[in-house]
Amino acid sequence: MDDQSGTTEGRLGRRQESEEAASSSRTDSPVPKIPLIRPLVNRRAAVYQIISNFISSYAPSNSSSDEVRPSVCFAPQMYGSGKTTLGRHFREFVLLNRQVLEKYIIGFPGIDDTGVRAGERAVEALLNETLYVNVDLRPFPDFKRERFKSTLIETISKEALSTLPNEPKLLAKVLKNRENPKEWLKSLFQVTNKRYLFLFIDEIGLLSSGKFYEFPDLDPQRNPHKPNIYRLFFEILSSFLVLPYVSCFLAGRSDAIITKQKDAISSRVNLDFVRLDPFSEETTKLFIRGMKISTGETALQLLFPKHPEGHDWFFKQVYNYTEGVPLYVRHVMQVLVDTCVHNKLYNLTEDEMYARIEEISSYVVYSTTPMNMNPNTLKVFSALLLSSILEYEFQVFETVYGGLVLGESSQYVLDIANNFGFYYQYCPNKGPGQVDVEEQRIKLVFPKIVFKAAKKEYRDYPLMRYLDCLFPLNVPAETPSSLGFRFEVIFAATLYVRCCLSRRLGELSIFHESFVEDVVWEIEKCRVRTVPSFHSELKTSYSAKEQSYSPNAWKEFYDNCLSEDGVFLPNRPNSNGPDILVRVSVRRHDSALSADESGSSLDQVAMDTSSERTRVYLIGIALKYYNRSTVNVGMIKEEVDKFLIPVSSQLDLKENDIWAIQLVVSTSYNNEVSSHFTEKQNWVMNTGVYYERRFEKKRPSPGAWQDASSSNSDKEGLHIGPNCQLVVCSVDNLKDFLGQQVYEQLQKVYSDTESVLMKLDPLAKLLGRNLERLWRSDVPMEPEPSQMDIVSTRTDTDEMQVTERKGVVSVRQGRFDWMEFLKTYCKLTESEARESSYRLRRLREQDLEGIDSYLLEELGIKDLQVRIKIVAGIGKYLDSKMDT
Repeated sequence: MDDQSGTTEGRLGRRQESEEAASSSRTDSPVPKIPLIRPLVNRRAAVYQIISNFISSYAPSNSSSDEVRPSVCFAPQMYGSGKTTLGRHFREFVLLNRQVLEKYIIGFPGIDDTGVRAGERAVEALLNETLYVNVDLRPFPDFKRERFKSTLIETISKEALSTLPNEPKLLAKVLKNRENPKEWLKSLFQVTNKRYLFLFIDEIGLLSSGKFYEFPDLDPQRNPHKPNIYRLFFEILSSFLVLPYVSCFLAGRSDAIITKQKDAISSRVNLDFVRLDPFSEETTKLFIRGMKISTGETALQLLFPKHPEGHDWFFKQVYNYTEGVPLYVRHVMQVLVDTCVHNKLYNLTEDEMYARIEEISSYVVYSTTPMNMNPNTLKVFSALLLSSILEYEFQVFETVYGGLVLGESSQYVLDIANNFGFYYQYCPNKGPGQVDVEEQRIKLVFPKIVFKAAKKEYRDYPLMRYLDCLFPLNVPAETPSSLGFRFEVIFAATLYVRCCLSRRLGELSIFHESFVEDVVWEIEKCRVRTVPSFHSELKTSYSAKEQSYSPNAWKEFYDNCLSEDGVFLPNRPNSNGPDILVRVSVRRHDSALSADESGSSLDQVAMDTSSERTRVYLIGIALKYYNRSTVNVGMIKEEVDKFLIPVSSQLDLKENDIWAIQLVVSTSYNNEVSSHFTEKQNWVMNTGVYYERRFEKKRPSPGAWQDASSSNSDKEGLHIGPNCQLVVCSVDNLKDFLGQQVYEQLQKVYSDTESVLMKLDPLAKLLGRNLERLWRSDVPMEPEPSQMDIVSTRTDTDEMQVTERKGVVSVRQGRFDWMEFLKTYCKLTESEARESSYRLRRLREQDLEGIDSYLLEELGIKDLQVRIKIVAGIGKYLDSKMDT
């Protein structure tokens, strides 16, 4: 059974309900709201899963109540996944899937029919003989001397009888048997003329709140045989589920998904995680098309009067921004309808609509991503985020080592992901037949709309800025051939972070002896972007659908995509171009000295009165790191053909003062190539023709470059054109660039276990190494305009000069233990100290005398009581220093 909500066959139900969540939540502009009526989107796989679990609970082997081990579906997904909609409208979903269910159900509890008619009788029972009851734990009654079990029975009874005319009388009759669940259920079925109970309990995550501990049968301290409240809850629930015939569906976001399953098993309940994937792009399109307002007009008619059916680019924009999460699709559409109608903005162009959508923020109330993460926590969050972008697949019970406040113990990926606010979707089975639950694979989903809110807290850190620019990325399916693209993304992350932490590109060993070795790259110009790839079969210069350029369209690509400095990552495997591109520009005088033929630095300028021009260095990086075979000269020629040759012929390098560098990176070279590495230096070839015999250079005449557009494979030697340079990075310099530990970890790329390109745990460790360098340097990337300007930074020193705009304070970065100080002298709690130490991390012990409450507030410490404690603690500390 396929989940139709995730395929192009997804159908929209006829029933529609008012859009309460979106119309009542905060939006980005105070405009009148136009309530949207949203369609009911089919969740066929989830419906069939819930029914199948109910059937299995009463299978022949479980015919006795003493043997019944209830199987319950549990939806622990993040807010807005559709859990409540599925539970509250389950009967409508059954009706929507009637024909399919009649075909696939071959047996049903309480029905003797088997074979062809079994499905028909089962659906008839679900539609006409089942009592549907919804219990929401948010308004659940407080403790009033009744145990939770009795209170739950009373709540179910009231909900079941609420629509009957003589409710008080019937309720009194039913509740006479509340202490005997079996007799109670029997009487409930009698007064309602039903045979089955479908019980939906929502928001079970609230059980861990203090309110429910007041019930004596839910308090672990009074029930030592069960170590936590959830085990007590499942024990109570199982007493209902063994009765004929009760089907149960539980929902509620949980930070301990796998733990809940273990809690349930201890109480004779099997928990099955219900499949509620985010909508596919096609289903998102159907969902949007079904949205209407009270007048009957569709949302698309309001937004695009001239194109009431909508635009494919619009559906894709909404999907890319929301990842198909129902809550955020509704939210984006609600905001767009409200703002566009209020401001009379109709028929917006693709670019105009994109700008509008990108301005929409997420529901603050639904954000669960932790703020003020420490380095250890942030590395795990970064790894989860990158793994979701790269579409890593995990087994349901896969673990990752450490990373959260619980310490360095092993934790389940799903538990950590839910703690951070990730959604997830199930991966298709890779073979015939059913897959065991332990073998079931999932992928994490983190919508861009949510990340935009979370990243504000960490905008200072290059890795967060890098990940932000990867939404969305066209990642190929997980195959051995896709590992190369994943490595390119990871390597680009390392390159970007290192560039941000370096004052001069020559500090990065991969650029040694290159044109850019002495180039100072201003930090504010160090950006990262995704760009279209190159496709050799394109008949035109550019394909918007494929997001690809022709290799003959480097001029258009350069003008459209490389107009600013930065690190550029192709959005898909780029077999016809560089794996990574870097653009660096420097200001120079017209009379600046050019490089000599030996390849000395090209960024030296003559300080005279000549007018300034911009020199551009364009670096194409070819990553052969993940290649099983050693790199030989033939492979290097192929890379030159994909970058230096077309760039030389199409970009007018000399006229535009562009210098192109082909950088080849690998961990393994054959003897012919390795012989050119001397004293840990890269192998550099500047303009010229290099022949096969030891690659001795022969300087050609200018006329020899008229055929620069032809392939190197057609020539006897290796041709490097004017304003071009080939740099083959030595293995030693690559190790120095990555660091020994990261280098060794990336060597596991093709190992069968713990590959950084296949597993979360090694990916988290890899990113942790990058973050460790980041925290040691502590370089703010985008300081608040009213606070600080970065004057200069270096990665090989612990000091950083920072000057406040007002010119009042000069600060040096040091190694003062703020956490210990805040807890010992200021008596702050652990959480207060962690948050405050993050704000104070750039200050040194020598600056304590200049810290007052006003400065603390400017640094972001808003709590007055905390500021008072810190100022008082500083006084105590300084007094103690004077005494010693």
